[in-house]
Amino acid sequence: MKNIVLTICVMLWVPVLSGCVSSDQYQMLENRVNALEMENTRLRQFRNQVADLSSAIEDLEKKVQATDQVSRENIADINQELQQMHKKYAQLQGMMEETAYRLGGTDLGIQTDSTQILDRMDRAISRNHTRITRLETYMGFEPTVPGTNGADSSDDAASPDVGADAGQAKAEMPVSDRSAYEQAKKTFDAGDMEAARIQFENFINTFPESSYAGNARFWIADSYYAEKWYEKAILEYQKVLEQYPDSNKTAAARLKQGYAFAELGENANARLILNELISRYPDSRESEFAKTKLKTLQ
Repeated sequence: MKNIVLTICVMLWVPVLSGCVSSDQYQMLENRVNALEMENTRLRQFRNQVADLSSAIEDLEKKVQATDQVSRENIADINQELQQMHKKYAQLQGMMEETAYRLGGTDLGIQTDSTQILDRMDRAISRNHTRITRLETYMGFEPTVPGTNGADSSDDAASPDVGADAGQAKAEMPVSDRSAYEQAKKTFDAGDMEAARIQFENFINTFPESSYAGNARFWIADSYYAEKWYEKAILEYQKVLEQYPDSNKTAAARLKQGYAFAELGENANARLILNELISRYPDSRESEFAKTKLKTLQ
């Protein structure tokens, strides 16, 4: 992750040094975010492997359904593929248990969100295993490993394929910067924060000079805030302030940055930022929100 200039100063009517959120405080936040991002990378790799297994099972299901009479040679091939899938299933179970163990010992405050991700992965793995055993039954093979969750075909039909949303996020960007931005914002409004972040990042990389670029960075920050990842949100809001100082989202970025510090229990920093907002934008709606919030931080 790029080094971030980590200073937020109140430069109106007060000395610079007395109006700065501690750079050490921001360094601590950045270190925590780096650790979280490493863990998230592992989780994404884990999810991709689950998605790969789902895809392999789907291909095998199509192969079985493509013919009514399967030759002895094809049966042997299918049986071998099923055995490989069982092996992959066991590996994924082990990875999940290892990740859950590591998260259980962390003090980074992300256990809840990561556990929810692992729970979803566990259900996806179990659904895959059910599909494997159902294929074995269809082919007349003896199941190698008993099913774990008893899910039926209706569960599989109702459950979205793991990784599908991420695939949509990587779709080709529209030519127009406005349509690209609106597409990403639509994803954000639908609540798919991870896919929205990917789309907004792609947008910024594709249209770095767009008038919507500052807004896109703000929504990336807001997506982390919505997920209660306040440390990361603070740093992303700071990017709005530093990289897009003329954006119409600067006041909102300061407001949400103050909110994020308050959510972390760092009320002194929250008050500093909210007071700075009021000084810079006294007639804005964000200023009124800041005044209301300050009353709760006394």
